[in-house]
Amino acid sequence: MTTFDHAWAAFALGIALGAAPGPVQLLILSESAKGGLARGLRVMLGANGMLVAILLALAFGLSAIEPGETALRVLRIAGGLFLVALGATELRSLARHDPDQALPPVVGRPTLRGIMLVIVNPGAWIFIATTASAVIAVATSEGGRPAGVATALALGIGVSCSDLTFAVLGSGGRRVVGDRGVHVIRAVLSVALIGLGLWFVWQGVAG
Repeated sequence: MTTFDHAWAAFALGIALGAAPGPVQLLILSESAKGGLARGLRVMLGANGMLVAILLALAFGLSAIEPGETALRVLRIAGGLFLVALGATELRSLARHDPDQALPPVVGRPTLRGIMLVIVNPGAWIFIATTASAVIAVATSEGGRPAGVATALALGIGVSCSDLTFAVLGSGGRRVVGDRGVHVIRAVLSVALIGLGLWFVWQGVAG
């Protein structure tokens, strides 16, 4: 396979990965619905930027270490608690204002939230240590370091393209369903984040 072939395959893999709803996608939807496209893009900047940095580290020779059972349990519990905290914070914010009134100024650091969501996401680390590591290693073996770097970038770009769709969908919600509808959507997404977080915690505790 040529460098282009590896990059194209990685790009397609990234799109498929980003299209599967997970913690990052839920947060992008929630933040976009709350603060518009710019806020969703800030979450993407954090999450996708961190992912690309890790992928490039693999391409430049960092050995991928598959998380052990204890590490996965810790990641699941920490990541789950983080998601629960995000969802609970959003629900408290929703409870402080009437959805028929103008939304309050958006506060918070969505970029940092995106970064943290990748760091504490056990699913992300499993993907990085297995599929992503293998794809980049094969590209590097067949095409050298430039092919590995191109493959890592293509994978990250593919994920970003799918995530951008979630940001656009979230930011356009107010025009379709109005402020009250956005209020409901944000509440549903917050509950989904809490539910996903509790599931992570249960997995971590149950082993």
